[in-house]
Amino acid sequence: MKLTKESTQGIAYNGKTIKELLEERDKRTAKSGYYYGLKELELYKGDPMKLELFFSRLLAATIAGRETTRMISGSPQIREVAELATGLYTAEGDCVLQSTGIIIHIPLMGEVIKWMINQDYEHEEGIHDGDIITSNDNVIAGMHPPDVYDIIPIFYHEKLVGWAATVIMEAELGAVAPGAMSSAASERFLDGIRFSAEKTGENDVHYKSFERRVRSGVRLPDLFLLDRKGALAANIKVREDIRRIIEEFGLDYFIEAQRELIEIERRAQLERVKRRTVPGKFHVPVTFENYMTKTFVPPHHAIDQIRLVPMDFIIQPDGKYFLDLDGAGPWGWHPSNTTPSSMRGAMCLLLSQTIAYTGAANEGTMMCVDMNLPYDSYVNPSSKNIATGNLFSFPINGGGAWLRLQSMAFFSRGFVEECIAGSPTSATFGMSGKDHYGNDFGFLMTDIAGTCGSGAFAIRDGLTGHAPWQPVSDMGNVEVWELFLPLSWTGRGLLPNSCGWGKYRGGFSIMATWMVYKSQLLGLDITPVVLLDKIYPNSGMFGGYTGTGPFYKMVEGANTETLLQEKLPLLHHYGHPLNPDMEKNIQGRHLLETSRGVSIPGVFRHGDWLQVHYGQQAGGFGDPIKRDTGLIKKDLDSGLITLEISGKIFGMAASYDEHREEWIIDQDKTIKLREEKKKERLRKGIPVKEWWKKRRKDLLQGKMPELMKDMYNCSLDKGEHWSRNFKSFWMLRDDFTF
Repeated sequence: MKLTKESTQGIAYNGKTIKELLEERDKRTAKSGYYYGLKELELYKGDPMKLELFFSRLLAATIAGRETTRMISGSPQIREVAELATGLYTAEGDCVLQSTGIIIHIPLMGEVIKWMINQDYEHEEGIHDGDIITSNDNVIAGMHPPDVYDIIPIFYHEKLVGWAATVIMEAELGAVAPGAMSSAASERFLDGIRFSAEKTGENDVHYKSFERRVRSGVRLPDLFLLDRKGALAANIKVREDIRRIIEEFGLDYFIEAQRELIEIERRAQLERVKRRTVPGKFHVPVTFENYMTKTFVPPHHAIDQIRLVPMDFIIQPDGKYFLDLDGAGPWGWHPSNTTPSSMRGAMCLLLSQTIAYTGAANEGTMMCVDMNLPYDSYVNPSSKNIATGNLFSFPINGGGAWLRLQSMAFFSRGFVEECIAGSPTSATFGMSGKDHYGNDFGFLMTDIAGTCGSGAFAIRDGLTGHAPWQPVSDMGNVEVWELFLPLSWTGRGLLPNSCGWGKYRGGFSIMATWMVYKSQLLGLDITPVVLLDKIYPNSGMFGGYTGTGPFYKMVEGANTETLLQEKLPLLHHYGHPLNPDMEKNIQGRHLLETSRGVSIPGVFRHGDWLQVHYGQQAGGFGDPIKRDTGLIKKDLDSGLITLEISGKIFGMAASYDEHREEWIIDQDKTIKLREEKKKERLRKGIPVKEWWKKRRKDLLQGKMPELMKDMYNCSLDKGEHWSRNFKSFWMLRDDFTF
């Protein structure tokens, strides 16, 4: 229904306009402190089992919608990796509940709905049953351009009662470099095709003009369009299920019950925090590195920089979380700035997998989180023209740091089983050129991006194949990937020694080995998901050490044909860390890259090789020399760690028994080695007072790399209380700069 400005009858279920509904919600919530003024939960008090049944029906609808799309999709991103999620929203755009999947986007699709309401779509555009809205404009709301939101209104008897929305991550977006997250996209005009909450169809059918625009704007239009149809199928499934639920429970119950579910979750979140944490302030510095001189950007964007984002995590006595990022450095012309909406997505992702664990996370959960995101900074840029390919940077890097802080609060209350030493970071790469069918193509490779090793727990080792930003995603089947990409998978395996070290170690990351297959032109662009090369935040806890960093190893002009003819070993796994198989077996031009956001200076062809280790920072928990020798032996026998590491890190002596084919631990020598390590630590240690004097002298003399001087100067200029605290701690002048 499209209204005129003079219309008094709105399209909402009670005859109001949806803008009036949103304003009413804001007023009643602000006045009372309860969502929609619901101090009394009448439906819950009257029949809690009926409300629980109602909730389960809604949840089943969203999960069924998501799984419907996954099963009919023609894209490996969806069918294999499961990069999608579906949510249900009130008419005002508040999240009621969410399916499984990439849940970081759930509150953000609601922000797009609210943006449409505030932009007066009801009058200007018209909102009808069967309309399709598409959006991936991160200035409105979003995490990065490849995550495309498809949204439809839910009408019941010609009145709007809610919205269904599905997010799908695309493998190709027509950006300046192929794939969907280009290292060379230093401003939003290079991010690829963009839809700013646009109506792209009606009567449940996409416009032909939309299809033509996609076919002229992306490199793999068929996959993009099939994903839109899949998202539409999910939304329609939710819409029809909601209509049946309304028929069963009644419209008045449907509207009121949604509101009570949000208010119940708000109260539950506050109670969980008060029961499981200790109020106080927890601090950690987070850094972001952007090396734009390693990619193809305009000269004034080709700047290498490191930016500091100090993080104060404050748990208030009433159970609210407050995230203070005062001192965050300035934004820049690179893909890795962060926006307020992406910070909301990050907190949704982290909360719903930790303290908001019940599966009922919704708008009420997010009402318990406040943030200070300084304007004109890395986390709240003043320009709308920033590149948005890597808004994910803070949720992944900063999110891992936040998990450690929350774990400290859990530990303080005694919930040690909830503690995790941060999380790994990850990335992937874009490919372009000719595929194995001879066609032009571009693709974002994500098969193992979410299969990193987790941080260690306070009571056990970390997980392998873990990523909080992809909580239910998979790496997919090799046979399916090989249908789409000019790569032959020759091996998947765990990289030895890649975990974080501690009494309990972090998980191991899965790495992949590929041979270029039947392509005579393959270019690589390493996506800038998390840019860490110089500074690895120590994501270990209580004496644990951080894990191995990422790398991309490649061989251009490889001697594969000769190896095949002479039946010599090819490449299937990494091999021993001191003598890797790639260097040992393959001849050609070897390239190694450890940075993200890099255009690889090479052209790869049939028979060339790629080997990628995505994960990093999976920290350990506790002192490594306290690790049980039986656990170390198990890792040695499995080939997950080497003898050199077991001695250097764990202080353990062992020898290999060829007859028994296992490692034998020398317990007496191990005890002696560990005692020697303790004495060595005491010899190296200096009193804190002396350390402070030495470091202060270094600061005054500027003994640090130029990039770090610039990093601190930018935050000292931007920060308020962080700047004062920094100068006070080091007893520096008020006007101090490096």
